[in-house]
Amino acid sequence: MESESKKLTPANQAKRENNTRKRDRNRKKRGSKTKVAVEGPPKPKNTLLPSPEKKVYRSKLPPLPVRKIDEPLATCPICNEVIENIAEALTSPEGGFCHFDCVLAKIASDERISETQKVSYVGRGTFAVVEPTTEGGFSFVKKIVWETPETFDTMKKYVEATKK
Repeated sequence: MESESKKLTPANQAKRENNTRKRDRNRKKRGSKTKVAVEGPPKPKNTLLPSPEKKVYRSKLPPLPVRKIDEPLATCPICNEVIENIAEALTSPEGGFCHFDCVLAKIASDERISETQKVSYVGRGTFAVVEPTTEGGFSFVKKIVWETPETFDTMKKYVEATKK
């Protein structure tokens, strides 16, 4: 025996259908549990950021003249070959310019280094005889000054004077 409240009467049936409609409407508002990409109007671009299209910039100013460097074709006094790139050369103590590799080989032969030692450039025209340490580093055995700051400045002024 069913209680009177659970009997399906026309009033109860209308109430039940109304609840079902409300439940369906709420489900539609919430959306389904699976996310589906909704195709809609494109989002507006951020106008504060520059556009991704690359625009070619054309200057209205005339181009600056580029001064050409006529490299001095000096010969290396150590190997007697022409120095093609003056930027890779060092000044010689006797005057003129020397190849960097020639200076490195000359110092290695003059210093009579052992098998574990090497000649290394440490900067500003200075070379050093280095020896590996047990910790994995290097120790300087001897420093050799090949090019003084005054001779380097003289070489720099000479190259600047040859610009056209």
